[in-house]
Amino acid sequence: MLPLPLLPPRRPPGRFLMVWGRAVHLVDEGGAGADGPVALLESGLGGSWLGWDPVAAELLPPPDRSPAAEPAGGRADEPAEGPRPLRVLRADRPGLGRSQPAPGVPSLALRAAWTAALLDAVGVRVPVVVCGHSLGGLYAEAFARLYPGRVAGVVLVEAHAPNVTGAVLGHRQARVRAARLAGHAFRCAGLSQVVAPGVRRLGMRTQSARRGDQSDVGDAYRSAYGAGHCLTEAMVERVLVRDFLAELAELRATTRFPQVPLRVLCGVGAAPEVYGAQAAMSPLGRRVEVEGALHLMPVDRPDAIAAAVREAAAGPPRALPSPRFYDACP
Repeated sequence: MLPLPLLPPRRPPGRFLMVWGRAVHLVDEGGAGADGPVALLESGLGGSWLGWDPVAAELLPPPDRSPAAEPAGGRADEPAEGPRPLRVLRADRPGLGRSQPAPGVPSLALRAAWTAALLDAVGVRVPVVVCGHSLGGLYAEAFARLYPGRVAGVVLVEAHAPNVTGAVLGHRQARVRAARLAGHAFRCAGLSQVVAPGVRRLGMRTQSARRGDQSDVGDAYRSAYGAGHCLTEAMVERVLVRDFLAELAELRATTRFPQVPLRVLCGVGAAPEVYGAQAAMSPLGRRVEVEGALHLMPVDRPDAIAAAVREAAAGPPRALPSPRFYDACP
């Protein structure tokens, strides 16, 4: 079988901004005013803005109902009061999606500082609702623990993160270097745009209730991951999963989770002891079992995720406790 032809990358839907000297791809949609609620969507392992399309569609108003399209006094047939429109941010982590790769070895603390720097670069001056899927849930929880004043709520989606105790796997830098060499080999062989849709198809067959639906796989994923370095960074994240779990266990032992709304979304009957413990991290936490969804819940039940994000964002607006700027890599 001949390999699929390489496709020129599509024009990205977002914009680029500099964070720590590297170009970051950001999709910034919705919102109303500088003090309106903000949701930051954190992708799972190797993910990009593309995986959140169904959830963003649920969170954002239809084009004909956008805030800019309505008169200042609102529609005549609807009450003026109501939930304020969410501003939805989807940023590709370094090396993923359309973002420029960054050197070094990733860690949860480094990613949390990078997220704070990203919010400063975007100009967000209110606490955000951070929503993380799968591995993105580890990043979301770490950010909430390390920067509690910047968080208005947390939504963890299928973020199975049991406490991992004991020694972390050794040779961390060597494992990252090996993953990057393997990714480089795939890139040089021109296989990156072939592998990405294949991995997506496998995930849809094994981790989604929409097993037979492959409508979002193919050209879109080959285009989104056309730069080649995305597969490399996904490999890096994969070899560091256990390290991240151990780092999160240490954060849980040494920091407090902020007292903000917390929603832990999982499949029906999925690991109740793990997800129950996660929901108990906040007095405002709740575990939500979602029917009709497997691990790829953003695909299976984007409506449930959107409802949880809106619920977490429903509190009164808050300002940051004090101006904090993170313009240097720690």
